[in-house]
Amino acid sequence: MRAGLVDVALTRAPFVGTGVTVCGLRADPVGALLRGDDPPARYDGLAPGDLADRRWFRFPEDTGPLRGAYWSGGRPREGRWCAPSRNAGRRRDGTGMAGMTLLEHEPADGLVVVPLTGMPPSRMVAAWPEGDPNPLVRSFVRIALATYRGNQGVTGSTGRTCGPAGRSSRP
Repeated sequence: MRAGLVDVALTRAPFVGTGVTVCGLRADPVGALLRGDDPPARYDGLAPGDLADRRWFRFPEDTGPLRGAYWSGGRPREGRWCAPSRNAGRRRDGTGMAGMTLLEHEPADGLVVVPLTGMPPSRMVAAWPEGDPNPLVRSFVRIALATYRGNQGVTGSTGRTCGPAGRSSRP
């Protein structure tokens, strides 16, 4: 978006939002992605601290520090960069590694998702360049809000849920 290649994005927070208007759409609980033969995979829930001694699958360096830390259990961690998490844990040398994914995602064969307590949910947001006057962007955001409002809701009852750097404004 910063490069001007898209007008609006549906994406996951967190990210550095300088110059970007963000509108929260929904929040999804997250879980630890583990191999099925990993002992903690049998637990009903885990805290990030339960996996503190492990290496984690990481996003590429250009992902950004906020997003990279979030998807590594809340802080930067040691571990290998890996492409989509659905494939990450299937590697033979992936034993003992951890990843994080949405709790509702169906893992690939041989992987399990264990609820991760103590982590804030992953926020789905609409984001667009701050001050963009394009009426199609505003229309798209209104449709996205209406679509997600019926599912998990949008915070606030006044509709004032979108804005740059924590300020509210109507889409």
